[in-house]
Amino acid sequence: MRITLILLLLLASFTTIAADNEIRMGVHHFPPYFISASAAICNGSAVDLTRDILQNKNIQVTTVCATPARLYKMLETGEIDLTINIKYTLALPENVSFIEPPYARMNLVLLTQAVSVMREPQPTIAAIRSFDYHGQRQILQNQGYNFIDLPDSISAVEMFLKGRSSALITYEAPFNYYLQQHNLASTKHYKRQLLETINGHYVVSDHSPYKAYISETLQRYASDRQLSYLAD
Repeated sequence: MRITLILLLLLASFTTIAADNEIRMGVHHFPPYFISASAAICNGSAVDLTRDILQNKNIQVTTVCATPARLYKMLETGEIDLTINIKYTLALPENVSFIEPPYARMNLVLLTQAVSVMREPQPTIAAIRSFDYHGQRQILQNQGYNFIDLPDSISAVEMFLKGRSSALITYEAPFNYYLQQHNLASTKHYKRQLLETINGHYVVSDHSPYKAYISETLQRYASDRQLSYLAD
């Protein structure tokens, strides 16, 4: 009985140590950088790169799959250590730090369907809930667009492609990824307007015990390779 109790205590101790050596990365469905296969399985090119840079024999990078709105709350409380986002998202908490250089450069575009715009008295636009789009949300609202907020980038893309919204505001990479995955026609059927080109950064929670390690390791990786963007 005493031996069993000792073994259980040792197992609990090892489990705690393992949990303490875990960097938790927040992931929402934003392909190809982030891909959520299910509520419990998420990966993507950004996850692969993060693991390549930050993982070692003592530290593991695990993923937490959630909506952007949920991830922002988890950053605030330190439930996750980091994610990738643009700097100017209004819903981001204040107690976070951004890593330089940026992760990647992303095109923000407005896609419109002329037929839908003509038949709707007030044009609608599909978007990601909690995304400010660097101030473009307010600009488009001022132009008369009524926003339909969806949980993630692909939900917004599908809303638009099914003709259920007049327009779509999106970063171009998820839209192009969706077209390629479903063998759909190019954007020639839609009007495309480039709104801005914006940098996406690693965002680290100030509550993370790995904040210094994450920052120093990512910056050293970029410096050693003379990278302007970590994803280059």
